[in-house]
Amino acid sequence: MYKKTILDNGLRILTETMPHTRSVSVAIFLGAGSRYESEQESGAAHFIEHMLFKGTRGRPNAHEVCQPIEAVGGVLNGGTDKELTIYWCKVASQHFDLALDVLADMVLESKFDPAEMDKERQVIIEEINMSLDSPQSQVGLLIDEVVWPDQPLGWDVAGNKATVSQMSRDNLLDFMGQMYRPKNALVSVAGNIDHEQAVRSIARGLGRWQDAPVRSWSPAKEAQRSPRVKVAARPAEQAHLCLALRGVSYMHPDRFAHDLLNVVLGEGMTSRLFLE
Repeated sequence: MYKKTILDNGLRILTETMPHTRSVSVAIFLGAGSRYESEQESGAAHFIEHMLFKGTRGRPNAHEVCQPIEAVGGVLNGGTDKELTIYWCKVASQHFDLALDVLADMVLESKFDPAEMDKERQVIIEEINMSLDSPQSQVGLLIDEVVWPDQPLGWDVAGNKATVSQMSRDNLLDFMGQMYRPKNALVSVAGNIDHEQAVRSIARGLGRWQDAPVRSWSPAKEAQRSPRVKVAARPAEQAHLCLALRGVSYMHPDRFAHDLLNVVLGEGMTSRLFLE
């Protein structure tokens, strides 16, 4: 069973002790996905996630961010979605404090070097090109545009080439300052560690994190009155099809029945349902 503690700055901590393991995983979840972006900011959350791996004040480059974790056989990674950004690390349990120190340093002390930003900008643009070049990836983007037209939920999490090309350092720091706050974050820990030990370490690393108001997401626009379809024709040997049906809120008691039905019907990925 998990245990929960909330620090004085509002940061939530959830732990589950698993004494039969010899490892520990720690993750920092932030309510800072693409759903919170304006049209001009499209791709900001994803860009920030990339930049947090590129150097901090104490670890000035990407090698020095990742090398301490990789040197002890650990794994360090992150991801961005429509509602969340996550940074996570898995290490042998005796290296928990190291993992937490690196994650806290990334979240609180990343320096956003302009030269590294320009390099990463090109990396992200190439990721966007790869998605557009893959019918399997593009059809997933198109279905979001069909279900959620002209609103953040329908935009690619990575943004588009125009917004990524124009994104400035100040743009990213402004978005981060409005979203990366302790009350908008949660730290989860699972593995061979006890709750009190984890809370003490997290308080040392993230207790100085200052809270401030965060922006709210854009409510979903529900205006569909008839079926919608979008086709991207291209000279390929295959055709890829996505079919989307509206479901229930993630707070609805039937959510788990819908999840099970999704798996039974197609063994596909559980759909993300946004009805707020």
